[in-house]
Amino acid sequence: MSDHALEKQTVLYNILNTPRRPWPHGHSYISPVFSEPFYDSLRAHLPPAEAYTPLGATGKAAEGDYGMRSGFLLDAPHKARVSPAVGDFWQSLFDRVFDAEFAETLVAHFREAIDARLAAEGAVWPTSIKRDMILVRDASSDGVKIHTSDPKNLITLLFYLPEDARYAPCGTTLYLPKQRDFRCWGGPHHGFADFDKVWTAPFLPNSLYMFVKSDDSFHGVEPIQIEGMRRDLLLFYVHR
Repeated sequence: MSDHALEKQTVLYNILNTPRRPWPHGHSYISPVFSEPFYDSLRAHLPPAEAYTPLGATGKAAEGDYGMRSGFLLDAPHKARVSPAVGDFWQSLFDRVFDAEFAETLVAHFREAIDARLAAEGAVWPTSIKRDMILVRDASSDGVKIHTSDPKNLITLLFYLPEDARYAPCGTTLYLPKQRDFRCWGGPHHGFADFDKVWTAPFLPNSLYMFVKSDDSFHGVEPIQIEGMRRDLLLFYVHR
């Protein structure tokens, strides 16, 4: 799995050299993010449908509007549902690409934005930085209502893993509240009617939408009704 260790530098290079977009909240869209051979390997190691668990039952999300989503965690029950090669691939990705150095490098790079978020929240700098990863698969649905990310998250990374560009319009959408001064530190999901749609990150192969969590990092997924659609994502979080 030596390619995992080498790939970390490729991913960091692509992330850290992409300008951050400041509006409607600080975010980045990176494409490509992995090397092409490694992206092909990611696709080749996606778990089969039966290896996933409904997302609300994983403990990683509230029940709510995640009914169409399922998740694959790096725990023993999930890895027991796949071949050793598949389980080892994703564990090595977490251990050797998205490792502690990777998380610490992101935190250092986005330190100013994180400082501003913590100051606005009235929170102190965390005593430790943690990381988490989950593979997510979803289909047609009424969408994911608008939210700002879990309060414990510092940085959220959504890696898009589609086969091709056929579902390009189906990425993460950014929003502004109609009541422009409305803010939310996370937890509840808000209805689409109370927000103006700003921009949708293209759901393209080998791309990444990422942001520093704030009280105005409003995002969601618009309702999608496409027969047979499958969206594969890899979610990585740096949190306190």
